[in-house]
Amino acid sequence: SDLDKMDRTTLIKIAKDLHREVLDAKSYYLIMQQYQKNQHDYEKEMEISPTFYKTVYKALMKACFMEIAKLYDKSNDAISIGFLLAECKENQSFFPEYKKTITVEYDGITCSYQIHYQHLIKPHEECFFKDLLKKNRELLAALDIPDAENNVPPQVNLTFPEILELYQKRFNGLSKKRKNIQMQRNKFYAHNDKKRIVSNENLLDHYCISYSDVQELIDFALDCTELILGVLIDVNHVLQHAKNTGDWESTLMLTRLGLKYREYDLRQEEKAFEADMQKTISDS
Repeated sequence: SDLDKMDRTTLIKIAKDLHREVLDAKSYYLIMQQYQKNQHDYEKEMEISPTFYKTVYKALMKACFMEIAKLYDKSNDAISIGFLLAECKENQSFFPEYKKTITVEYDGITCSYQIHYQHLIKPHEECFFKDLLKKNRELLAALDIPDAENNVPPQVNLTFPEILELYQKRFNGLSKKRKNIQMQRNKFYAHNDKKRIVSNENLLDHYCISYSDVQELIDFALDCTELILGVLIDVNHVLQHAKNTGDWESTLMLTRLGLKYREYDLRQEEKAFEADMQKTISDS
């Protein structure tokens, strides 16, 4: 097949396509997150079109789940995050082991220094760097720098194979969430599962996915694709994040303004009507 022998150009194309899908999922998720907030802050405005908003929310939820399910699909022919990680491991020659190498010549002697990739340790990665973080905390305590641990993000110097190993560990740690999202897709969104329809058993209890799970799956896919594209191509060429995902609130603010104008017009009409009635009574 075309993918039996991976080349650098194909790997970049795969990473870009997956990155674009992650951005779609993230856009859906961000708008879903706004739903509860806007429902509270703009209750009257949303009551103008309640069916529209409820329908859009359900559609976004299904689209978000389906995008994430595609990203973590385990089917043999599927292009997924798991497939991308496996291909990167298989083709590590495409990636520089170090971020760059600096060569310095002084007094007839040439020295080369290899610069590692600097990786900011995220909260859910701290379990992989316990010893390093412990030493950092001890050092910060010895230096007596106020609030340094909160103000200075922990980072570690890694080679590309070490970063790839870290991401594989994170991917493996998502196994239960990946399984649940696949089961929900198979039994609820992509198929009319017979057991779900006929039995009274609530399968959602067995394959539960929370909002935080969805967020974590999106974040990992985003981190993974951006890492690979950032190393393979100029980081400035990485696809931009979704924009204007907060413009819904701007629309609701304009709706609120429109409602105020309508209330004002109604009051003016009532005053005009009352004035006409009084005039009619006085004339009679």
